[in-house]
Amino acid sequence: MRSYDALYVKRLFFATRPQFLPAIAVAAGLGASSAWHETGSFNAFTFSITMLAALLYHAGMNVLNDYFDFKNGADALNKNPLTPFAGGSRFIQNNILTPGETLSLGTALIIAGSAAGIYLAITTSPLLLLIGIIGLASGYFYSAPPLFLAGRGLGELTVGLNFGLLTVIGAYLVQAGTVTVYAAAVSLPLTFLIAAILYINEFPDYESDRAAGKRNLVVRLGPERARGGLAIFFLFAYSSIIAGVISGVLPGISLIALLTIFLAIPAVLVLYRNYNGGTALVPAIKATIAAHLATGLLQIISIFI
Repeated sequence: MRSYDALYVKRLFFATRPQFLPAIAVAAGLGASSAWHETGSFNAFTFSITMLAALLYHAGMNVLNDYFDFKNGADALNKNPLTPFAGGSRFIQNNILTPGETLSLGTALIIAGSAAGIYLAITTSPLLLLIGIIGLASGYFYSAPPLFLAGRGLGELTVGLNFGLLTVIGAYLVQAGTVTVYAAAVSLPLTFLIAAILYINEFPDYESDRAAGKRNLVVRLGPERARGGLAIFFLFAYSSIIAGVISGVLPGISLIALLTIFLAIPAVLVLYRNYNGGTALVPAIKATIAAHLATGLLQIISIFI
């Protein structure tokens, strides 16, 4: 019985698509380190609760996305998913979890994350409640009807705000008790780069998303026209760093994050040649994920330098 329980817990863990959770972790770390940079103080306990809330929210949204993509048929129509990068976890399609179990898991994770967030709002700043409500509502309706933001071409905006701007300023707020222009400026590179990860993952899912009526940006533009979009996301990300330094909002050392352009360029070139999907896209997806993570880490390192 114990081995069955351990196996089931393992299934639940992998249903959250843990390979994507570092994205939210680096954003929360950037927010907290930015607050330390400006205030000189750091509360390890509240940071740990912040990180827990962020991870629970992200995991819960991943699971709920799988559930609603099952409901709208997008994952079932996807016959060649690039798992673990695109096409969802496939846990429902492979009979690892039932739809009901998936919905219950996602709901439980969101409730747990909300409990941690409410605690932080009570003990630090009520403004955190507003950030949490915006994040929860937009994250839920990213894939849930009736709004279904991902199907209306608003998925990149929603993901960018939730896992970039809102996460960074939320973690900053917990430590500093306020939100500043600096906190918003430092969040912009990760805001654009997490949107880039979603964007490139839409290419291998193009046919199934189109058949399911999931009209994201790639479906609306078509893969050939949309292939240049990844370069635009990278351009916005790196321009936000340069603009922040030129304006004096960000310190000059922040420019070291531009080193990740050496990951971005290959990703753009691979997508441009392989916009019709397939396994040839995997190196570009990996490079985009790496560029996001490395940029966040270099931003944190620049703060400590």
